[in-house]
Amino acid sequence: MRKLLVLVVVALGAVAVASATAGQPEMTRFDIDETFPDEFLTDACGFDVTTHAQGHVITKEFDRTKGTVEVRTLSIALTATANGKTYRFRDVGADHVMITKDGAILSVVGQIPFEFIGVLKINLDTDEVVHEPQHDISGRVADACAALAA
Repeated sequence: MRKLLVLVVVALGAVAVASATAGQPEMTRFDIDETFPDEFLTDACGFDVTTHAQGHVITKEFDRTKGTVEVRTLSIALTATANGKTYRFRDVGADHVMITKDGAILSVVGQIPFEFIGVLKINLDTDEVVHEPQHDISGRVADACAALAA
C-alpha cells in the first residue's frame, strides 16, 4: 500500500521542493492532498471505496557508496469512504536504504496499512527477507470493510 500511495502521489503531480548543499543530502518533500478510487479496499470489500490521503513524504538522498544512501519518511492520514461511512487509518514510518558488506538493505519501519507494524528488512541485491515484522495487521482489512459496509 505504501509504495502504491507514493506512486499515486508522484503520478498526480504532487508539489516537490528540493534543496541540496555541498556535503548535505538532497532533500525532496511531497505534500499530499489527494482523493482516489481505492482499488485495494474496493477489491477486499466488494464495493466501491474512495480514499483521501493527506500528509507528506520526505526523501533524503546521500551521495555515498556505503552507509545510509536514502531515507524516506512518511506521515499520511487516510480516510476511506463508502456507503456514507468512513474509516480512518495512517501510513507512518520510514524506508531506509543502507549499503553494507552484505549488500543494499532496505528497512521498512513503521505502520504500513493493512500489512504490519514494526520492521521489515530486505536485501535488495538478493530479494531475501532478512527480518520479518512482528505485528501483522492484515486483519484490519476486515475491520475497514465492516466499518464501511452499508
